[in-house]
Amino acid sequence: MNSIYDAFLEAVQRYPNRTALEYKREGINMKVSYQELNEAVTAVILSLKDLNLKKGDRVGILSYNRPEWIITDLATLALGGIVVPIYYMPGHLPPPEYVRYILKDAGIKILFIENHELYKNIELALEGLKDLEVIVLYEGFVQSPLKIEAFGNMLSRPVLYYLIKPPNGDDLATIVYTSGTTGEPKGVMLTHNNILSNAQTAGKRFHFTPEDSVISYLPLAHMFERTCGYYTVIINGGKIGFAQDITTVAQDAEEIKPTVVLAVPRVIEKVYNTVVQKIEGGSILKKGLVLSAVKNLNEYANLKYKNKPVPLWLKIKCSIFDKLVASKFRKLGGGRIRAIIVGGAPLNRDIAKILYIFGFNIVEGYGLTETSPCVACCTVEDNRLGTVGKPFEGVEVKIGENDEILVRGPNVMKGYLNKPEETAQAIDKEGWLHTGDQGRFDEYGNLIITGRIKEIIVTSGGKKIAPVPIEAKLTANPFIEQAMLCGDKRSYITALIVPDRRALEGYAKKVRLHYDYPALLKSSEIKELLRKEVATVNESLAQFEKIKAFIIIPESFSVENGLLTSTLKLKRNKILTRYWDLIDQMYRKEKREEIIYV
Repeated sequence: MNSIYDAFLEAVQRYPNRTALEYKREGINMKVSYQELNEAVTAVILSLKDLNLKKGDRVGILSYNRPEWIITDLATLALGGIVVPIYYMPGHLPPPEYVRYILKDAGIKILFIENHELYKNIELALEGLKDLEVIVLYEGFVQSPLKIEAFGNMLSRPVLYYLIKPPNGDDLATIVYTSGTTGEPKGVMLTHNNILSNAQTAGKRFHFTPEDSVISYLPLAHMFERTCGYYTVIINGGKIGFAQDITTVAQDAEEIKPTVVLAVPRVIEKVYNTVVQKIEGGSILKKGLVLSAVKNLNEYANLKYKNKPVPLWLKIKCSIFDKLVASKFRKLGGGRIRAIIVGGAPLNRDIAKILYIFGFNIVEGYGLTETSPCVACCTVEDNRLGTVGKPFEGVEVKIGENDEILVRGPNVMKGYLNKPEETAQAIDKEGWLHTGDQGRFDEYGNLIITGRIKEIIVTSGGKKIAPVPIEAKLTANPFIEQAMLCGDKRSYITALIVPDRRALEGYAKKVRLHYDYPALLKSSEIKELLRKEVATVNESLAQFEKIKAFIIIPESFSVENGLLTSTLKLKRNKILTRYWDLIDQMYRKEKREEIIYV
């Protein structure tokens, strides 16, 4: 097969009556078969031809995950168009200047937008763009100087036979903008071959079949969700079930019953912390039962992990605990989950271990937008906690200078759009992509991510500290939502800590602290609670890594306030700039109410 569209048509021929998409509209459950999906795609292909879409034209999609997103994508790809997704999550509006930059840089000709409210929010960003000709709304209608089309009208068009020349494997399929932790966004150019090589390998590595289903909630604007949660599923005849909203994922999963779940560490940590809070709020008997289960199942897992024999008495105890405790947890999310694939950032190892001993096959992977995105991933059969597994078949990985991870293979991008210098810096003459990440291989050939070159903190004493693993230890705590370490060119490490409001308010209610939230954060009780939690993390750190002081930040780091990238990574330089005065005070050892010394 030469293109993503060819791969889709092959799935339609093999599985015409199987469910391809499942979603809810106004409370009604809807299912779309592969044949019905193909008919919808065909109708939109004809409509796009009427709008004069030609090979190489750019089509933007500004929408959260929904069936229309996939229909638009497949129809555009069929005509040789290039899809340019723009990050959007409900309740998290993209900055208009960010949208305008992408529209202008990519030269988008047709822009699909989720609804008229979203259009109104970015209307000013659309003015004066010479390439933009048509706006297509999935829902609603607006008045605009631009040509406006309703997606519903496209779908209702009679389906006729048509002849098209599908794109070649080396043709561009998409331009995906990485918001980056520094600098302006870069448009990553990926071909059909780039993406298909990744999707096909992922399908084999995780044994995807038509019986598999996923829940789509991570934004399709990101390649992790798009390749692994969409293309991999579709080409193997599986089902994509759409969450109604990011806040309804848990209840939607009960109906969709996914077999494979894609997640980022922040999602896993939130689920874990919610469960911990429920256990903490339970009876002494219930709490004791869970703790005993964790202790015994952990011992069992350690022996199995080291290939050592498990005593009969431990097998019997664990069998009982599995039925009483672990099996109840496995019923979460519809009870069919066979693998949870985590990407985007390192997952706290303690959390991974707890999920593992409760019977969840949680595997970590590593990748970048520039690699379509997968580079390496553990499998259910070969899962070494703390690693991101072995490289994908056909993908070469080596460790270069400064422990930098270098990647070469069919999944590596063509380059950055309109940025030849940045492309030359990223991909050397031998075809190796310089990732900027640091890592090493263990004795079994599994890749271990140790840090990111630009994020490494070097203290005034010359000690090098990778902040992400320590920040992950902090955010594994139910009371801490976000954390960022500071200390570059300083004599010791400090931190900015954003508390988890819901958890703190629950704790305050439990211990009868009667404050509003701003006053709660300033209370001596909460400061001492967080101080103890940070001190506990310090116990697992080397002396030079220990956090000596921290500041409680009431406002979350977010995409909207410019402190997170669209992939939820910290924009460290911007955070440092915003809180520079407070950070500086921690190193002058001033006695201020905002500063807590550990």
